[in-house]
Amino acid sequence: MNVNDKNFFVRHKKKTLIVLISCFSCLSVAICELVLQEFMGLGNPIIYDSSPIYGYRPLPNKDYTRFSGAKLKFNNLGLRANKDWNEDKHDKILFLGDSVTYGGSYIDNEELFSYLAVELLNKTSHLHYTSGNAGVNAWGVENIYGLIKEFHFLPATMYITTLPEGDFYRGLTRLHGLPFFNKKPTFALQELWYYFCYLQNDKRYVSWKTFLNEQETTYVLEKAVKKLKEMDVYLKDKGYKHLIFITPSKAQVMEGTRKDTLIYDLLAQHELAPYYIIDDIAQYHLSLKEKEGLFHDAIHLTKKGHELWATIIATELKNRFTGVR
Repeated sequence: MNVNDKNFFVRHKKKTLIVLISCFSCLSVAICELVLQEFMGLGNPIIYDSSPIYGYRPLPNKDYTRFSGAKLKFNNLGLRANKDWNEDKHDKILFLGDSVTYGGSYIDNEELFSYLAVELLNKTSHLHYTSGNAGVNAWGVENIYGLIKEFHFLPATMYITTLPEGDFYRGLTRLHGLPFFNKKPTFALQELWYYFCYLQNDKRYVSWKTFLNEQETTYVLEKAVKKLKEMDVYLKDKGYKHLIFITPSKAQVMEGTRKDTLIYDLLAQHELAPYYIIDDIAQYHLSLKEKEGLFHDAIHLTKKGHELWATIIATELKNRFTGVR
């Protein structure tokens, strides 16, 4: 390099520095985008529709690779199922619920309790049912009611509703205000940024339960229980089977936190007899570490949790419905 070249860099030091910083920044963003896409599964979120009747559901005929490489496939009816469903209802079992049933974006379709339970049922009873998972993130009882009773979504002859107790408090959940998408973001960084903004915005609020009195709480819960009862009657009047499971929280399994007595009593008053999964866990004689290993967080399940729930659900299905098609 001659003297003139050195003088050129001295004269254009600021411009050179700006160019270098810009190149480094672009390279950093590109690497970050690649890491978020390839190793964290961001940039290709689940895309939902939006409905005034049932709130929202995943769009049909979609395949996704999400967190830790989990494979999510939604069939022609928007169910988490690897195969499309035809119009023959008689060999179909539909699972309904919220994100616990849906399973999260860190679980493959074949690792969900909805899939595993039906596989176990078929294996032990020599039946040939096909499972579909209509669980949706953040849904409550009224979303499920809207889909089944008001939207008349009836693709199966057996329906399994799995609910955490918190679902009775939710009312009809809408898509807006949640960290979900009904149009695809352009970049993985965009998805991450929107989620960050959602978390920051959410700090403005305290739970609406803070403002409830006992009378209002009872009203909210009774409204949900009545709709669950109405849906139960609606399905059974059509000759379909319907079974309700209450899925416990981690605190209930680990610490022995009691069932919600308001919900329990209201279900009994309306002649609904759900199966509480917590009542069955003791017979497995799990250690504290094994119990902890059932949960991904305070309510959602790990693969081990899905396996145990599948065993419990399949056993109850076999006891109640073996041979009933």
